[in-house]
Amino acid sequence: MRPIFAMLAMLVLAQCATPEDTRFRVGEAPRAFVVIGIAEAQSNTSPRYTMLWRRLDAQGRFTTFNDDTIFQPRTHMGNSVRVRGIPGEFAMAEVEPGVYALDSTFALIEDRRVNYSANGVIVGPERPSFEVRPGEAVYLGIWQLDLEAVTAVARPWRLDQADAAAAMRDANAVVGSVTLRQVQTRAVPCTPRQLNPRSQRQIC
Repeated sequence: MRPIFAMLAMLVLAQCATPEDTRFRVGEAPRAFVVIGIAEAQSNTSPRYTMLWRRLDAQGRFTTFNDDTIFQPRTHMGNSVRVRGIPGEFAMAEVEPGVYALDSTFALIEDRRVNYSANGVIVGPERPSFEVRPGEAVYLGIWQLDLEAVTAVARPWRLDQADAAAAMRDANAVVGSVTLRQVQTRAVPCTPRQLNPRSQRQIC
């Protein structure tokens, strides 16, 4: 009998040690999931770029800047997904459902002991935006990040189902289908300001 009890105990322990499936489940999760490709322009690959998408309130204005209201894809991040044959990398995150608009793009160039930065606040008011609903996973396509003189810019490059499928296959982060979402132009007022007193970065 002892060997049987020992085997049962091992099975119970094995089940307890099985990691929980934390993947986003389309149609079930209360939050939403956003995927975007970010690729540096060939002429400006040195900077570390950041895109800032911010959720809008019911009046169509930017909400307060905090972790629950932003989506910040960055280049050269350790948790981004790279797919052989596709330019750049893919950033993905769970977010609160709602309408998001592109606040700004930021570039940081590290040169030994001195850092140079380039802001790209969209004063607008016209800017790219998208909506994502509860339980929905959306793909925004690949965006090209670049420097124009002293301004960081981001432009949509391509929106392709094959790119989305390849990224999600490698990431294995979602259970269910990811919807291609074409961004729309939306007017959102902006008064540029410093992100914080210690940063040169500007946001709306």
